[in-house]
Amino acid sequence: MTTGPVLSVRNIRRSFGEHAALDGVSLDVAEGEVVAVIGPSGSGKSTLVRCVHQLEPIDSGAMYLDGDLLGYEHSGAGLRPLRPRQVAEQRRRMGMVFQQFQLFPHWTVERNISEAQVRVHGRSQEQARERTLELLAKVGLTEKAAAYSRQLSGGQQQRVAIARALATRPRIMLLDEPTSALDPELVDEVLTVIRDLAAAGLTMIIVTHEIAFALEVADRFVFMDRGRVVEQGPVADVLGDGTSDRLRSFLSRYTQQRDTAREARFRV
Repeated sequence: MTTGPVLSVRNIRRSFGEHAALDGVSLDVAEGEVVAVIGPSGSGKSTLVRCVHQLEPIDSGAMYLDGDLLGYEHSGAGLRPLRPRQVAEQRRRMGMVFQQFQLFPHWTVERNISEAQVRVHGRSQEQARERTLELLAKVGLTEKAAAYSRQLSGGQQQRVAIARALATRPRIMLLDEPTSALDPELVDEVLTVIRDLAAAGLTMIIVTHEIAFALEVADRFVFMDRGRVVEQGPVADVLGDGTSDRLRSFLSRYTQQRDTAREARFRV
C-alpha cells in the first residue's frame, strides 16, 4: 500500500473499431472514497471499470493500484504485458460486481463464495466457510448458504455476488450497474447492502443510473459522455451553479422523473 490514491487512471484509451469507448480518461480514487460514475448509455462507464479490472485491454495510457502498474511491467526502456497469471494476481486485489450475477448454478451459495478462497487464495475449507458465513450475514442471507441460485430472487443473487467479491478483502470494489438487471421491487435490497459498505469506508467505484442513490452514498461524481470525463468533483460542486450545460441536461431527466413520481404519490 502507498500513501497515494488506491487507484490511479492516467489518460487511458480504448477503441472498438472506429468507436472510441474511452478517449483519454484520467481518474484518481482515494482510500475510503466512493466514486459514482454516471452518464448516458454508451458513454464509456462500463468500459472504464472493465478496463480497470483488466477484462478489457487498454490501447494506451496507464493504470495503477496502490502505485503498482496494472497489466504491464517495465522491461528495459519500455513495457511488456504481464503474463495471464500475473494479471490474475492483480485482479484478486479488486472486487468486481457485474450487471448480471454470474453465479455458478450447480454450486450452492456457500460454494460460490468459498471456492475461490480455497482454490485461488489457499485458505482452508474451515477458513473459507467462516469468511463466507460472515459475509452472508453482512448481506442478510445467512439462511441461504445451502441454496442454489435458481432458488434465489434476482436481488438475493446480486447480494451473493457482492459477498463473493468481498470474500478476498479487496482494496477496491468495482460495481458495474449492480441493479440494472433487477426488477424495480428488488433494487432497494441491493442498494441497502452497498449503502452499508459505503458507510463502512470501503473504497468503491459505482457505475450507476440510480441518481438518487448515488447522491446519497457517493463522495464524488464522475460524469462521462462520449468516452470522456466531462465533469467531476464532490457531489455538492457537481450539482451546484458551476455544473456544465451537458450535465444539467442529463440530470434534468432525473429531476423530471423524481417530480413526476412525487406528483403521482400525492394524487393517490
